[in-house]
Amino acid sequence: MSHSNNYNLSASILAANFSKLSEDIKNLKHYGCNEIHYDVMDGNFVDEISMGPVILDSINDLIELPVEVHLMVSDPEKNIEQFSKLNVEIITFHYESTYNHNSLINLIKSKGLKVGIALNPLTDVENIYDFIDMIDRVLVMSVDPGFSGQKFNPSTPKKIKILKDYLDNLNLSKTIDICVDGGINNLNIRQCKDAGANIFVSGSSIFWNGNIKSNIMSLMSSLENKK
Repeated sequence: MSHSNNYNLSASILAANFSKLSEDIKNLKHYGCNEIHYDVMDGNFVDEISMGPVILDSINDLIELPVEVHLMVSDPEKNIEQFSKLNVEIITFHYESTYNHNSLINLIKSKGLKVGIALNPLTDVENIYDFIDMIDRVLVMSVDPGFSGQKFNPSTPKKIKILKDYLDNLNLSKTIDICVDGGINNLNIRQCKDAGANIFVSGSSIFWNGNIKSNIMSLMSSLENKK
């Protein structure tokens, strides 16, 4: 992920209007999004069930942006092969979903893809320090995964800051992205940036009311303006 402007906006298309998905996907790039965030839920690791590889395959040709696949699934190992065949840049799995972190990281890398690890709100960042130099991204969840419409967890910026300081001390800040996902809006996005995040996943705040252009402009404005 490039660090143009030092930050990137990632659109979670689970929140999109699926009846005009192809049009929305084209507009995302046009209006300043840098990435597509594709949530995969299995009804097991999280209660909800969402999109699998078939939908991503059907819209792959329309997507001109890098795609992050966010696996909120049990046994993420079983999903790597299918998604690696699609136009995907990075696969992110949950720390809490496996005991075989090193082998899963290596499996994803063996497909020529980047690797991200997601952390639930109650999971301390220290848990991933053992293999943090093997990955490309840490996805800090600011809500519990699998339930839409939750409020942003106010302890999130502190967690991001702990992670950013740790990466700075190891000189890894330029190679590992800090991404934040869940309840991101123009009231809290700046807090997360100031704490050290550089990728911001937003669903409803981008697609709300179908006003993608003005919604993205509002988020970008909040990122750039000092509070």
